[in-house]
Amino acid sequence: MKIRGRLIVAFLIMTVFPLCAGLASFHAILQNQAGVLIEHYGADPVDYKSYRIMLNPVKVLYSITLKDFAAIADIADSTPGKLLNYNVLYTISSALEKKDSFIVVRKDGNDYYIGDKDCYKNVSLLPPFSRHKIGKNNNIILDADNSFLIREKDFYYADNSEGQVFIITNVSRLLPYWKNSIRDLMFCFLVIIVITGTILIIWLYHSIVKPLNILHIATMQIGAGNLDNPVRVTTSDEIGELCRDFEEMRIRLKSILEERIKYEQDTRDMMSSISHDLKTPLTAIKGYAEGLIDGVAKTPDKQEQYLKTIITKAVDMTYLVDELSLFAKIEQNALPYNFTSIDIGEYFDDCIEDIAFDLESHNIKTVYENHARPGTLITADPEQLKRVINNIAGNSVKYMDKKEATLKISIKDVVPPPVAPPLYRQINEDGTDVLPPKAQEEFIQIEISDNGPGIDQRDLPFIFDRFYRADASRNSSKGGSGLGLAIVKKIISDHGGRIWAASSPGNGLSIYFTLKKK
Repeated sequence: MKIRGRLIVAFLIMTVFPLCAGLASFHAILQNQAGVLIEHYGADPVDYKSYRIMLNPVKVLYSITLKDFAAIADIADSTPGKLLNYNVLYTISSALEKKDSFIVVRKDGNDYYIGDKDCYKNVSLLPPFSRHKIGKNNNIILDADNSFLIREKDFYYADNSEGQVFIITNVSRLLPYWKNSIRDLMFCFLVIIVITGTILIIWLYHSIVKPLNILHIATMQIGAGNLDNPVRVTTSDEIGELCRDFEEMRIRLKSILEERIKYEQDTRDMMSSISHDLKTPLTAIKGYAEGLIDGVAKTPDKQEQYLKTIITKAVDMTYLVDELSLFAKIEQNALPYNFTSIDIGEYFDDCIEDIAFDLESHNIKTVYENHARPGTLITADPEQLKRVINNIAGNSVKYMDKKEATLKISIKDVVPPPVAPPLYRQINEDGTDVLPPKAQEEFIQIEISDNGPGIDQRDLPFIFDRFYRADASRNSSKGGSGLGLAIVKKIISDHGGRIWAASSPGNGLSIYFTLKKK
């Protein structure tokens, strides 16, 4: 879920959840309190369902003894003499007692019957007799000082004496119910707020804070140079994308660092190798020069031999310097290319003539086979392609150990593999493909093989690496910088081809590379 969605959900949690939970709590508490009031005071059940019993206190007070007062008013209008019967009055008083109420009957302004004398002492005043009306008067008097609700009915007895009947309710006991309701509501809202905050904190922590903490720790690890600890985050929001990008950056940094370490190690090995290779001819040149100066070479033939040796060693040093210069250009991707269209047959015919003479001087027989179609063209840099052939051939000459040595160069066409048909086609109105299939690239394969000592299988994957030598000993007389095949690989790669090798000890080495046809 994206951060925008999380914010929307958080907003809904902060608003909808407390609202729903608050309404549910409000409903439950009011139902409980209303049920108590109905049970003890006989309130109207309709009020219980519509929350009037809590939201309209006046209505509650009015309905507490409404039915009882209506029954007493009927007695006063129809048979007022019953209100002088102590048994009747006692029965009525016992029923009202359950509702925290009691009855008071007066005759000619004098108290005739008092249902609860202790509570009656706290009643500050009762209204005097007024004009008699048939039915209940709906006269309600609230004694606010002493928390009494008084209902009055005026009537006449059979002897025309004035009569009054009062139902007095002690409403002081209603206050705890309201206080309990308010307390319960406040407690519920407090609990709802705490629960809402807890849910938000836990959810936001796991979805936002925790991934940020992981990212922070990973940043500190990388700052300390530790690139081995991965950043594992499974969320799909922006923070998850950031963490995945950070993990990709960590992997790239680790790869770059490993390459850098390997490069530095290779550079140290190269400098050690080149230092040795330069030191050897320099030592020879110094020795032969001192021999000439000291008169060791007294005859003209001896002097000429010394001078030829000096020239040979100088040529070796020049070759090493040229290799280093070319290697520097390769490292900086600054190797110049001049791509032109080349007839592969004509080019290799000329190239074989050039290298066959040099190979013959080393007693190596050259075998050339061209199985490519006549007139096959490739796009290549003639000079750099010549360097590839010379480096591979020179590598074979360097390690050749056979008296009857052979170097074979073979050219053939590469048959491209069949392309599987698409799962579906998009066709224009004229029946042509909307996306026509791309033509496969065609290649020429060149094989250069010898019958030399070959290379062990464990060394074969590394022969195109920089500074690598299958003979690790620097005391070997083979020489070389260890850059020849690495340069070959770079040139072939820049031509859009690929290169590989096959060999086994004692059976020679075969190097294959491909070039794109034009």
